[in-house]
Amino acid sequence: MPRAEHGQKRSPPPAAALWTAALPRWVAPALILIAAVVLYVPALHTSFFADDYLFLDQVRSRSLPQALATPDPLSNFYRPVSRQLYFWTIAGTSHESALAFHAGNLALFLVLLALLFILARWLAGTFAATFATALVALHYTADVPIRWACGSQELLAVTGALATLILHLRGRRALATVAMTIAALSKEVVLLTPLIAMIADWRPGERLRDPIRRAWPLNLGVAVWAGIWLLAPHTRQAASTEVEISPWGPLATYVHLIQIVLGAEARQGELWRWPTIGPPIVPLVLALVAVYAASSEARFAGLASAGPAPRDGKVPARVAAAAGRHAILTGITWALLATLPVIAVAILWSAYYYLYAMCGVAIALGAWLAPKPRALALVTLALLAWGSNSARHITEFATPRSPWTAMSHINKFYIERATRYCERYLEDLRHSKPSLPKSSTVFYAGLKSNIAFQVANGPLLRWAYRDSSLRSYYLNTFTLEKARRGPMFFFVGSGDSLREMEGHGDLLSRIAFSMLVSDWPPGANDALTLALEQKPGDPRAAYWQAWCRLAAGDSAGVRERLERAGYTAIGGPTPEVAEALALGQAARTGEARALMESAVRRHALDPTAHALLADLLLIADPDDPSGVIEAFAARLLAPRDPVTWRRWGMVQSQRRRYLEALGSFDRYFALAGLAGQRDGEAKRWVADIKRALPGGDAAPEGLRQ
Repeated sequence: MPRAEHGQKRSPPPAAALWTAALPRWVAPALILIAAVVLYVPALHTSFFADDYLFLDQVRSRSLPQALATPDPLSNFYRPVSRQLYFWTIAGTSHESALAFHAGNLALFLVLLALLFILARWLAGTFAATFATALVALHYTADVPIRWACGSQELLAVTGALATLILHLRGRRALATVAMTIAALSKEVVLLTPLIAMIADWRPGERLRDPIRRAWPLNLGVAVWAGIWLLAPHTRQAASTEVEISPWGPLATYVHLIQIVLGAEARQGELWRWPTIGPPIVPLVLALVAVYAASSEARFAGLASAGPAPRDGKVPARVAAAAGRHAILTGITWALLATLPVIAVAILWSAYYYLYAMCGVAIALGAWLAPKPRALALVTLALLAWGSNSARHITEFATPRSPWTAMSHINKFYIERATRYCERYLEDLRHSKPSLPKSSTVFYAGLKSNIAFQVANGPLLRWAYRDSSLRSYYLNTFTLEKARRGPMFFFVGSGDSLREMEGHGDLLSRIAFSMLVSDWPPGANDALTLALEQKPGDPRAAYWQAWCRLAAGDSAGVRERLERAGYTAIGGPTPEVAEALALGQAARTGEARALMESAVRRHALDPTAHALLADLLLIADPDDPSGVIEAFAARLLAPRDPVTWRRWGMVQSQRRRYLEALGSFDRYFALAGLAGQRDGEAKRWVADIKRALPGGDAAPEGLRQ
């Protein structure tokens, strides 16, 4: 018996025929929604993350008009619907509950699936709609939007775009324009929806100008977004710092589309390894049952024929075949157009950027599979769900700014890892400080990378203590202005723990030392100023501050601080250098060190004396801060000497200031010329540093923790 055409009643397996006849039409989509709930219920207990705290901070204690009028905390894009409006509504009704936000995002996703089913059924029939909805429900492109409260941006944009297409195809042009405006003001990934609507609405025998004419009102929604964009130069300028067009971006973006459909993400060096994680069993079984039981009849869409719908609901084979081809074309065009905006952020791509494109892919696949044996659709869904679940369970994420990474920059593991560390840090912070005085400022150091515990000026801290007067910063941004606004507290991260720095008398000096190693003399100078206010006669603080003043070009301040510390501000040559070198060669390093310590006091502006003393001190005890300060002084006094930069790069590397160390070694190679090119040891230092940085082969283990 020949296989029936798409749209006609086929001869499904007897069991499928019984299911189709016995079950109401709503059962298949209901099973898919249940599958999505089962898959994502564990995500409801995820904490807030990163930008979430910024938007909570913006809407807290404000009316909706005030929140909308307040400058966007990120200042990169204007998305009032998915940011201010969404956060104001849920935060105000739930007392800023993370559970409420994630439940809201899951509810949005369920609405998205329902709209996708309606739209796909209109375009390609019930069976294609069931398959398309099941695929998106199981696909990992929704993982991040549901787990991240800020995922409202993606979900609202895609939901609004789907509503736009449905309303447009049904002739509700005004409402479609309103939906398009809401979608555009949620996220820019849907800005090409009017073109998708035009293709979806293109009927056989029509000239291209006809669907263009019907779709033009949708451009009003895009125009509203564009007008705001043009009238907000600060937003446009901030966004330009995030948008970076890579020469390989366009090609990489579409390669990633194929990769994401298949779920072919993998850890470094494992791209071609067979997936070790199986599909999500319960959600997949529910989805397979839905597809197996889905009606194989096509509902007349009104797009494949100019004539009236048949009274008996049956669609002629010719018309159904044309509708299927049209749906496939629409889905493919949709996927290509929805992927186009991702090119702008290809160097930081993530799978969730492709959620809108995935809807188009799903419709095209559903329409293609509809006239084929049902078993093929079931196998296809199972395989794609398997690949998707494998990508969902990667225990790593990409860190290099590159369009060619083998996995997403932000994924499920990224968020789970970050929230886990943030929860532990916050627990330790609250245990150490159940309450904080008004106008307190907290400084952090040593926090785990890529967790966003500290962003901006401390919205997470204000959320935790519900006190708008609190501020927090990274320690290496320490300034007098921040320090003098109220009580100060200092915390350092170690693994997944956060502990308060011991408040001994040298705390400010230790903070200054940390900032000097990080090449931030202005902050070190401010910390030392406070230290000298507390202990005016501290010679060490005065000596260290002299070099901060030198870094700032304050020659008078250098001399004043050196003399205050008991040093003579004159240069070289220092006579003791030759004798100290001879003592060092004779293995009498202790005597050489004592000799140079005395000599430096009499020739405090001689870089050669500081360099030799630095070497002697660092050899004796690499952890002694005095050796580091002498290396810093030598580098400042002889900035054209490549050896001073080489020494300083080694010091920074040993203290895990990897980015700063790379900068110092770069300066060394630039100054050393041919000698630097032949310096194999320095090159090995640089290679080891790069291995330890995010994206290096020594870094992934840390990113899996």
